[in-house]
Amino acid sequence: MSRTSKTLDELRREIDGIDDSLHDLIMRRTELVAAIGAAKTGGPTFRPGREAAILRRLLKRHSGKFPREVLVRLWREIISAFLRMQGSFSIAVASDGPDMLPLVREEYGSSTSIAAFRTACQALGALREGNASLAVLPLPREGEERPWWPMLFGNDEARPFIAARLPFAVPGQPAAEALVVARVEQAETGDDRSFLALETTDAVSRSGLKDAFTKTDLPVSFAASWQDAGRQMWLHLVEIDGYVAPDDARLARLARHVGGYAVPVSPALMGAEPRG
Repeated sequence: MSRTSKTLDELRREIDGIDDSLHDLIMRRTELVAAIGAAKTGGPTFRPGREAAILRRLLKRHSGKFPREVLVRLWREIISAFLRMQGSFSIAVASDGPDMLPLVREEYGSSTSIAAFRTACQALGALREGNASLAVLPLPREGEERPWWPMLFGNDEARPFIAARLPFAVPGQPAAEALVVARVEQAETGDDRSFLALETTDAVSRSGLKDAFTKTDLPVSFAASWQDAGRQMWLHLVEIDGYVAPDDARLARLARHVGGYAVPVSPALMGAEPRG
């Protein structure tokens, strides 16, 4: 056997050893997740804030030529597999365009159950009825004739919240973007946006909404309004730059919290030159 062949054999055996180590760590992670599940006394298994923190940390420490988008894809598959392991996990998606289903599949894994609905309200209805763990819906837009977000205005304890924004990590401009709605309250991650809801008897312009929130140091990045003709009320959805806690004293005078999301990582971080 030549020196070159022997060297290649040695390298391949080292790779086999690394593969075994990776496999051992995945099995060990499985044991730890099972132990955490056994120690829980309830609460959601879907924790988008925790998922965001994991991916941000891995991307910041990553080095070498291994593609960052593949690193993210690997961990998205791992995270989704553990979600399914802890209990029923399925997704209702409003497939209002050809890119929505691939977006959800990329984010939540190749084996996750996904049901497509014609409208956002139908997908959100599946979540509210307990037929899905998450609803993936198009981003709110100003001037929609029938927006889905007024369905978040209820007062029942089981009402869902905006929980995440997709995609979380892609190297360039995404083909599609969406919000995730689930029965889980927003968790602060250090780089967030929050959504607030309010009702008024009269129409309020976007600039009027922005001014009202700015006075209480709540910077508005987006606002949409819709008239509920049946109740003769105007409903407003306002996106705030930064995290706003549900019990923030400023909300008592203005609005209430309906969720939020960890800000997706920047394309610059996804396409940054490798360290080292």
